[in-house]
Amino acid sequence: MEPSIKRLPALQARMGDWDYYVTTLTLEEVAKRVQPADKIVTSPGMNNWIQRTIMPDRAKNIAGYLINREQHFFPSIVVGVYLGEPTWFPINVEANEILGAPNLDPGTRDTLGILELDGTEELYAIDGQHRVAGIKAALEILLRQDRIEEYDTLANETLSVAFVSADRDEATELERVRRLFTTLNKEAKKVSEPEIVALDEDDPAAIVTRWIATRYEGLKPYYPEDKESRPNLIQLSRQHEIRGTNRRSLTTIVTLYRAIQSVFRPELQSLRKKYKGNRPDDEKLDSLYVEAVTFWELLRNHDSALNEVLGTDPAAELAGKHRTPKGGHILFRPVGLQAFSGALGVLKQRGVETERAIKSLCRLPTEISEPPWKHILWDPFAERMNTVSRRPVAEALYLHMVGHGPRTKTYSLNDRYSELVGKPGGEELRQVPVHGLE
Repeated sequence: MEPSIKRLPALQARMGDWDYYVTTLTLEEVAKRVQPADKIVTSPGMNNWIQRTIMPDRAKNIAGYLINREQHFFPSIVVGVYLGEPTWFPINVEANEILGAPNLDPGTRDTLGILELDGTEELYAIDGQHRVAGIKAALEILLRQDRIEEYDTLANETLSVAFVSADRDEATELERVRRLFTTLNKEAKKVSEPEIVALDEDDPAAIVTRWIATRYEGLKPYYPEDKESRPNLIQLSRQHEIRGTNRRSLTTIVTLYRAIQSVFRPELQSLRKKYKGNRPDDEKLDSLYVEAVTFWELLRNHDSALNEVLGTDPAAELAGKHRTPKGGHILFRPVGLQAFSGALGVLKQRGVETERAIKSLCRLPTEISEPPWKHILWDPFAERMNTVSRRPVAEALYLHMVGHGPRTKTYSLNDRYSELVGKPGGEELRQVPVHGLE
């Protein structure tokens, strides 16, 4: 059977020493013609050394996203063209009633055209291989389940594709395609945590974090005359820590996100498993939001400092009263709130009722410049926070003081605590009072 010729309207461009062509393919064409990047490895034994191998779970999640989310969208994928005879035909823009006789510069005149693929090319996913795998999986699922109408709809959707065309010398062409693959993927960065919190519409923890930060009266006090622009007790920035000059904020948006992840870990894991990484339905999200509000209300009921600050105008700078150059309240420091939330999450998983756990943790020492937090979270000599790698030991200390062991059996709180306070032998930890659970 003769290879089929495909003619695609495209834009021609050049960057570095690469010519490339921006066009579109239907999802069915992507599934049939674009191969995974491991095919560009000359030795089968080297396939496992490709920097980003296809992970089945990611492909499955993407397939579910395409099938179950009507409002889905992908950015462009980059496809390497190897072998074949792709041909570029520029289109001359002639005078018409709208443009008249356009005076186009040569660069603009040669940009628009038709890219012809003769059907013998080998096409490789250089960037976006998991999206390609997900597209293939989604179409296979719909065919296997005999959902022909849905298959036809998805198959005919179009995806933006950037075709990169290498040298015509076959010996160097594949080498260049492989180099582009590793360059793109080495330079690619994971989405940052602040970006997830701000933008992710599928992560239930991120969604509920935004709701808590902008809807819950305790963190965003309600003023009827200025409902939309009312001030916020949460530091809405990319920063993980709170600057010493910030006296208005109780904590940061990233800390709030981490706290929700810790406290509601089993619930979040259940939602992610049930919805396969897609957005849970509104009823489930509303229920999780109510639980998150309950968490903050219980903190307010059992901690006098939080009760004093929650629901107040940030301009009053009451948060700064509990976060001072000499120390202050542990829950007003991001690492402290994370340690508290982590310990609460562990106690919940061990069957301790939430209010009982919060009440027990809230009666423990709160001044970070005093034992047991001195030398652990607070450097008494420099009079500043110790935050690097201190969350696990602080969490384990919380658990120790309510009569529970660390999150994992292999973690030695005795050794770590002795190391940080500078008195080996374990005597220091034995001096930390164990209050037990309420």
